[in-house]
Amino acid sequence: MRKMNDTLYSLESHEGEVSQVAWSPHEDPILASAASDRKIIVWDLSQIGKEQTPEDAEDGPPEILFVHSGHTAKISDFDWNPAEPWVISSCAEDNVVQIWKMSKQVYTNTKDLQIDPNELE
Repeated sequence: MRKMNDTLYSLESHEGEVSQVAWSPHEDPILASAASDRKIIVWDLSQIGKEQTPEDAEDGPPEILFVHSGHTAKISDFDWNPAEPWVISSCAEDNVVQIWKMSKQVYTNTKDLQIDPNELE
């Protein structure tokens, strides 16, 4: 069955027209989107509907994993690196190419992080 006329869910956070969307080749629920607002947003669809504290809600919906806002011009294209997880290359209309990787702390469940007690204050 298909219901093409019904919206199941809408990802809303970009401040401009979305120009591209691409699924991560390494993580099933992860996708990224680029828009005319010069941002690439990485979304974790497994977080849709997750409850948030008021402080967390100020940062946006729970499915936003990361926002890359390093470009100063409209993004022309981006793609996931097929060989290296969590690496994205992006280029903008000013011909600037950026290759970037999110910190492991962004995409690792905090329960799984190994924290050295000596580093805590």
